[in-house]
Amino acid sequence: FSGYDCDSDPCQNGGVCSISDGGGYICNCPVGTLGTNCEIDTLNECVSNPCQHPAAICQDKFGDYVCFCPAKYVGKNCELYDHNAAPGIGQAVATRPDIKTIYAKDLERQRQQCIQQNCTLKRGNLRCDEECNTYACDFDGNDCSLGINPWANCTAPIKCWEVFMDGKCNEDCNNPQCLFDGRDCEKSLQPCNPIYDAYCQKHYANGHCDYGCNNAEC
Repeated sequence: FSGYDCDSDPCQNGGVCSISDGGGYICNCPVGTLGTNCEIDTLNECVSNPCQHPAAICQDKFGDYVCFCPAKYVGKNCELYDHNAAPGIGQAVATRPDIKTIYAKDLERQRQQCIQQNCTLKRGNLRCDEECNTYACDFDGNDCSLGINPWANCTAPIKCWEVFMDGKCNEDCNNPQCLFDGRDCEKSLQPCNPIYDAYCQKHYANGHCDYGCNNAEC
């Protein structure tokens, strides 16, 4: 009956069930497991000493391991320093993508497209080839009247087009030649003083100068 064959899916941990010639079933167990139903863990993941901090303690688990990290260390292997971390089980820490790496990969992808579209041969032919009118393709050799490299006169020590409008003020790029860093250096106006706000709205452009309202915020 089904309790002795594969209908009940008896094999655990990735084991593959097959019917035995003598009746019943046999589990073909993956590496690291044994037992009638592949329920026995025979591989100790702690043997390779995965916990990187010398004071960390490794505990073997079925198909895995955990590191007990000392204070100020986190990560799956206790590999990251965190001044505020309490001792405990190490957890994998999600890492933020490297923006520079993403930009470099995207730029390389665009340059490959330039090669495929023969932009090197089209550059400087006095015709605007829109598919080549990008930074990666050298703006089609300035053949497009609206595609002239806007940073052609920017002599800043950094690549201002890489930090353009990134929300951070880069003083080296805060000039007309470098397009004022996409106005990242402009400070947003503070709200009008609530004491004057309603008054200023009511008396706006009434022909009288109210000194409390005579500012950009109001």
